[in-house]
Formats: sequence, C-alpha cells, structure tokens
Amino acid sequence: MNVEEAFEKNISDIPLTIEGKVTEILADDNGETPHQRFIVTIHSGHTVLVAHNLERAYRVPVKVGDRVEVRGTYVWNKYGGILHNTHHDDRGIHEDGWVNFVGKKVGSPRSGRSSREY
Repeated sequence: MNVEEAFEKNISDIPLTIEGKVTEILADDNGETPHQRFIVTIHSGHTVLVAHNLERAYRVPVKVGDRVEVRGTYVWNKYGGILHNTHHDDRGIHEDGWVNFVGKKVGSPRSGRSSREY
C-alpha cells in the first residue's frame, strides 16, 4: 500500500515508505517526547508530516529542497498524514524506521554512527 491509498481509505498504524522533497521545515515538537518535524511532498503532490523522535535518533540535517526517503508508521489525518517511528526500535514495539538522506540512513544513536557522518 502507498501513502495515497492509506490517506484515501483513512488507514492508520501501518508501516510505509515515502520518497519526496522536503518542502517545509517546522519547529520541533517539544512536548513530552521531542520530535523534529518537516513536510515531505511526494511526486503526486501529496504531503506528509514527518515526526522524527529526537530521543531515539539523531536530528536529520534536512533543508527545504532536499530529497529524502522515509520509512515509518503512517497515521492518517485530514492534512495528508503523519509518518512517525522513523527510527530503530530496540524495544520491539514497531517495525524499524529510518530516514535516507543523501544516501545515509539515519537511525538510532545506538547504531554506533556519529552525527558527523551526515
């Protein structure tokens, strides 16, 4: 299933991969668990909010115009949906997610990669 189908059918809590261009950088969500937030627009023009957990993964150094591939759990909303759980899950709660940015998969700080690799 792709993100357009999930959106059209109001489906949530499914693992999806999207590819597209970063079209907006939003302020971090600094609630109980901080998340980096940015909007990705895919080839059809559909937009998805990426909510990348900063306690479980490094910040992704994206900027507007960058191409990314993102794997995570899709949650439907009327604006196009949210993709979260974009990190390695060592707790076994969800499928591993990732952000592929300039050929680098950004996952968990526990993966042994340093932020300088980006």
